[in-house]
Amino acid sequence: MSKLGMFKKVLSFVLCSALSLTVLAGYTVHNGRDTDVSAKTIAEIQEEKAANEAKIAEYQQQLDELAGSKSDEEAYQQTLTNQIALIQDNIAILNTELDTINNDIETATANIEQLDQDIADNQDQIDQKIDMFKQRLCSMYVSNDNSIASVVLGDSSFYDIMSRVEMANRMAAYDDELINEILSDIDALNKSKDDLNTEKLALEMQLDEQAAKKAEKDEELQELNEKMQLTQDEINRIAREQDLINSNKQELENANAQLDAAQADIEAEIARKAAEAQAAYEAEQRRLADEAAAAAAAAAAQQAQQQEEDSSTDNTDDTTGDSTPDYVVPAPSASGFSWPAPGCCYISSGYGYRWGSLHRGIDIGDAGIHGRSAVAAKSGTVIAVSNSCQHDYPKSSSCCGNGYGNYVIISHDGTYSTLYGHLASACVSVGDYVQQGQTIGYIGCTGFSTGDHLHFEVRVNGVAQDPLAYVSP
Repeated sequence: MSKLGMFKKVLSFVLCSALSLTVLAGYTVHNGRDTDVSAKTIAEIQEEKAANEAKIAEYQQQLDELAGSKSDEEAYQQTLTNQIALIQDNIAILNTELDTINNDIETATANIEQLDQDIADNQDQIDQKIDMFKQRLCSMYVSNDNSIASVVLGDSSFYDIMSRVEMANRMAAYDDELINEILSDIDALNKSKDDLNTEKLALEMQLDEQAAKKAEKDEELQELNEKMQLTQDEINRIAREQDLINSNKQELENANAQLDAAQADIEAEIARKAAEAQAAYEAEQRRLADEAAAAAAAAAAQQAQQQEEDSSTDNTDDTTGDSTPDYVVPAPSASGFSWPAPGCCYISSGYGYRWGSLHRGIDIGDAGIHGRSAVAAKSGTVIAVSNSCQHDYPKSSSCCGNGYGNYVIISHDGTYSTLYGHLASACVSVGDYVQQGQTIGYIGCTGFSTGDHLHFEVRVNGVAQDPLAYVSP
């Protein structure tokens, strides 16, 4: 087995170099208080993603609330718009009425001006009639014909008398008719002018009343427009805040996408390196098996003579620390994992929260467990080993390995990994490919441990799960 041991050392060196920036970045060692020992792990990536998702949900809630506020403002704005439309309709009606009244006033003013012109034109006729009447009076005065008696007495014949009387009556009647006509014309013109002035005054009063109503509507319209502007300002503010929150939300979503890509890269690199290590190990195993078969055939003739010597000689060529186990390897469960502490079944502490923090695994702590074998729960590649803690005794404070003391981490196909903590010592190295049930260390009390026990974890993509879902005593 010396050649196999040398090969494992070389393979260990290669894996340590190749996986230092990828595999170990995807795995972290935690004590019961979530203390990290690596810069960036898959678990940390997922925790960061979860925090981002929570913040995204918070942003979405804020967006929903803003959308509700914006909807309220828009509904209020629609109400204002409806009111403004009604007021504008009323103002349009008032403007139509004002135009009608102005037209009526202009018509009345034109009628008054025309009537004034008619009065001026008729005044000449009246003046002519008055002059005629004055001339008639003058004629009567000059002829001293101021009575019927003078007319009668001035004539010699009855016919002349009757003629003069008839003429006098006619002249008197004509004079009365002329005077009445003059007075009637003056009264009619004055009455028409008074009526038009009254109508114009009424129209002007109606115009003032309608103008006051229009001014009132204009003021109400201005107030509504001011409210509309305030509402629009609030809608614009909400829109700006929505844009900012959407931008922050998009940044978090982009960050999560980058985290997903980083996690996928780590997992792909873990799987690739594990597959390479497995392939190299299997190739070396086949080569060694071929050499062993050839050596066995060549030494077959001497086997009988060396049997006694071989049985009394200790085998010291195995440099991996492997030895024939003094225990029965537990059978794998349905998940493909087997119990990591053969012969020890008592679970002193289960997976879950305790003392205010998450206990990421189970503690197996039977009496007399110290020094018993801790075995690989499943075949895989050793990716982390801590074997420097010398404090193998109970203690109530953190000690070595961030609380785990001496520990071993094994990767199984790049998705699953297992951790074995508080070992008295580990007997494997980084890069070793171990078989299911192979001893990887010895149970002790190193690190933060108040008694001898094995702390066992199962991780899926770097996230701790309840081990009892995969193994059973």
